[in-house]
Amino acid sequence: VVKAVVLLMAAIAFCHAASPPLGFKPNFVFILTDDQDTRLGLSDSYTSIGSLESMPSLKNILINDGVRFTNGMVQTTICCPSRTETFSGRMYHNIGPPNEPGSCMHVNTTNVVAPGRGMFPLLQAAGYKTGVFGKVTNDQSSILDKAIKLGTMDYIDSPIDYNNFDGVTYQRRFENGTNYVENIKTNPIFGTTYQTTQIGNRTLRWLDEMLAGDDPWITYIGPHAPHFPAEPSPWYEHLWDNVTAPVTPNYNVSSPGKTQHVRQNPPLSSDVKCWEDQHFRDRWSTLKSVDEVLQAVYDKVEAAGELDKTVFIYTSDHGYKLGQWRVGTSKQHPYETDIHVPFLVRGPQIAKGTEVSNIVANIDILPTMLELAGVEIPSFMDGKSFLPLVLNQDSPLNSQQSKERAASWRDHFMVEYFSVGTYYNDHSGIWSDDTNTKSCGKKPPRSPPNVDPSAKCVEANETGAGECYFVDSEHSNSWRLLRIINDEENLAYVEYDPTWTFNSTSPTGADLQFHELYNVTADPYQMDNIYPDAREDLKERLHQTLATYWKCSGASCP
Repeated sequence: VVKAVVLLMAAIAFCHAASPPLGFKPNFVFILTDDQDTRLGLSDSYTSIGSLESMPSLKNILINDGVRFTNGMVQTTICCPSRTETFSGRMYHNIGPPNEPGSCMHVNTTNVVAPGRGMFPLLQAAGYKTGVFGKVTNDQSSILDKAIKLGTMDYIDSPIDYNNFDGVTYQRRFENGTNYVENIKTNPIFGTTYQTTQIGNRTLRWLDEMLAGDDPWITYIGPHAPHFPAEPSPWYEHLWDNVTAPVTPNYNVSSPGKTQHVRQNPPLSSDVKCWEDQHFRDRWSTLKSVDEVLQAVYDKVEAAGELDKTVFIYTSDHGYKLGQWRVGTSKQHPYETDIHVPFLVRGPQIAKGTEVSNIVANIDILPTMLELAGVEIPSFMDGKSFLPLVLNQDSPLNSQQSKERAASWRDHFMVEYFSVGTYYNDHSGIWSDDTNTKSCGKKPPRSPPNVDPSAKCVEANETGAGECYFVDSEHSNSWRLLRIINDEENLAYVEYDPTWTFNSTSPTGADLQFHELYNVTADPYQMDNIYPDAREDLKERLHQTLATYWKCSGASCP
């Protein structure tokens, strides 16, 4: 009986079409930004779309004419793991420790490009032309070199030094195997070295060829924006000079119920806020260029008469915060600011102007593409296709089986983060031409002004008593989060363990390093850790659910 149930679950979770469900293999435009939030807008409270407020083309093309997932999440809140999860459809613990440790922020990025494993090789094998433009993973040079040697990306036209918004070296690879590094330092093509503009124009150049042919294609666009230093294009440097970062209710608040490195952070100084305001302006200015790339790609696809054959997907590798809970410019925490990302889809037979509240994640993107392409979803993938959640009500694909798949969709999700290091508020460079930051100090401060800047940073035990602004900690920031959203519960439960083993002899996990629990309905800003007063049966249920999730693989993952 148990075996039959397992087989049934596998059939539901990894449903695949013998042929493309739309009757053709759709093209894909996949845009993956870097560090883009959905909570911090122009209001001093969380907003519904956060940084997307700055992107009018995106709102017209994707929000008004597509589906917006209000609970789109990532499975890890830092770049390389999240990206590897996105391109492989697998969870952190299956591409990183404890099961497959690697060298890019602990994960094995080979899963992105190995034949039969990642997005580009799987779609390539299904007859797609694959074009790659922008940041793929943080080991950019290595991952592109592997793809070239394996032949698993048809066309590459991507910056090698993705961290440099004015980088001048681009990896080129053509379908016939020709590859070389292009240097645009002298007389740059497209009239500027600015990375987002380069990526956009290189994408358009390749699309001219694709739109003139008959093969299905995927264009991957990976701008570095709005990641720090968030350098705007020269023509948009002062686009948002009149705005400041929002002072949300949880901004700069004392957090006695949080893990040690957060709990100990002292009050943020006026210099910190000054730099956060500049960073907020810069982030939005960089997104203007991303918005223009989206518009240009959309216009080209529309002009070619291919909109009804093309699926657009837009997301980010994680969210962001700016001083919430006294944590500076960062994204490595188990909170709503960090785990939520833009998650937008439009295309043929996909609903328009619709919000969907189901929990979807980066690991679900590749399975969805594969189902649309009529490709069997490999059994090792932990994500599943969200196609049933986005269909038009009158779509012929909206069958009883599809409705049942939608009705049985997950109501809980696990997010994992194994600390990549201990560092502080001065870790990130912030772009400025000094016009707006003359009073901010030379750089974002590591410590309050009354502390010797050369003093060693040590996590204090008392709330607010620290002498440094920690943003990550190998000692107290390795965690796994269980996020539950249904009609009865809206909970965020976190367990911390610096050993990354989560070994516990207690049915409630009581002997782990630290716990946090939030009722997100009553406490949307996550300022009241209710774990100490929670019922023992609730603690046991949450711990056991999380422990089981942490061992899942393939069909056993919710």
